[in-house]
Amino acid sequence: MKAAVIPVVLTLSAAIMLAAGYAVGGQTGLLAVVALAAVAALLTARLRIPAPPRRPPSPLPEQDPGGEFAGYRRIENAVGQAQVSRRHFDHAARPLLQRLLAVLLADRRRVDIAKDPGAARAAIGDDLWRLLDPARPASDDSRPPGISEQTIARIADRLEEL
Repeated sequence: MKAAVIPVVLTLSAAIMLAAGYAVGGQTGLLAVVALAAVAALLTARLRIPAPPRRPPSPLPEQDPGGEFAGYRRIENAVGQAQVSRRHFDHAARPLLQRLLAVLLADRRRVDIAKDPGAARAAIGDDLWRLLDPARPASDDSRPPGISEQTIARIADRLEEL
C-alpha cells in the first residue's frame, strides 16, 4: 500500500509547486518551477547510477619497436643498408630518395620527374642524378662497397636545398 502512496504524494506536490510558481511569478514562475523540477529529476537519476568499479592502474605499455617511430626506422635502415652494396642501395634507399626527389621537385619547382627528367637532372646535379635516375636499372651487385655515407649526406643536403 505504501508504494501506491508515493506517486500520489509526488503528483500532489508537483501540482502545488506549479500552482505556487504560477501564482508568484506567472508564466516565468511556472517556467522556473518546471526547470527546477527537471534539474531535480536529472540529479536524482544521476545519483542512482552506480559508480564504475575501480580498476588498479594499468602498467605502462612496453616500448613497441615498430610503433611510434616506425617510419623513421624504415628510413634509417634503408639509408644504412645503402652503404653495404649497390644492390642494397638500389633496392632500399634509392626508391625512397627518388620519391622524395619527385615530391620536392613537384612541390617546390613544378617539375614532373617522369615528364621532364632533364629539369630534374639540372635541379639535383649530374653527379647525383646518376644515382637517382629512375630510368637507370637497379643493380644486383651485392659486393661491397655501396654508396658512401658522404654521398648519402650530399644527396640529403641537395634534397634539402630544393
